[in-house]
Amino acid sequence: MNKDLLFALIQNPYLIPGIYNYCDGWCERCSFTSNCLNYKMMEEGVPDLDTSNYEATSAMDNLDEMFQLSMELLKQAAKDLGMEMPEKTDDFDVEEEEKKDDLIFKGQIMSQADMYSELVDSWFAEFESLLFIGSCSLKELLDYKDEEEMSELEKVVFNSYEIIRWHQFIIPSKLFRSLRSKANTEETGNEFYKHDSIASGKVALLSIDASIEAWTCFMQKFSETEDRMLPLLLILSGLRTMVEKIFPESRDFIRPGFDI
Repeated sequence: MNKDLLFALIQNPYLIPGIYNYCDGWCERCSFTSNCLNYKMMEEGVPDLDTSNYEATSAMDNLDEMFQLSMELLKQAAKDLGMEMPEKTDDFDVEEEEKKDDLIFKGQIMSQADMYSELVDSWFAEFESLLFIGSCSLKELLDYKDEEEMSELEKVVFNSYEIIRWHQFIIPSKLFRSLRSKANTEETGNEFYKHDSIASGKVALLSIDASIEAWTCFMQKFSETEDRMLPLLLILSGLRTMVEKIFPESRDFIRPGFDI
């Protein structure tokens, strides 16, 4: 993709500015793809990995160009909000920044989020073959059955599974971004970081909410494993409480397109 194509895409009157900045990245389930510049860029700019003439070098060049273009869009979005996106300075210390990241990863919130992700993997590894929906095991449902062939109950279970699996990694990702931007805010006072920390916290909270709802559905369908689901729900509930305390403005943040 080149800048001419990008600017042609931008002229689309149905685009919602900045909608891609604070979403959960689940394009398959998003009703706003026709309004999302990032989605349009992906459609136009990413090579089909299944094509016979695919070349890794050209793909990496293309992705690098898309990254640069995305950064330009992010800078423009910051300006539209009356902010300046921070730039790396000459005294930028990579090792020092990595130490800051490490402190966040070792903190209570990230430790709990990572533990949750690991417990999700463990739960499915242990119970997929032991739980049944009618005569179909959970593993058979998830691995072999087409959605068109599923009963209504199976669709509910499959939907909850997909939600849990998608958000188990979105939660730690968005929490880290939120915490990192909060730390940057305290260090620099830059308003863009503050905006980003609050908004990313909103996405993390919504992912936690969706996961709690999905696990509650699982608990109703597979009550025999309730005692093994409760630790997962307790971790999610604790995370939600901590995030709401640390980012009290996140719940009220209005994400472009989604919340208006």
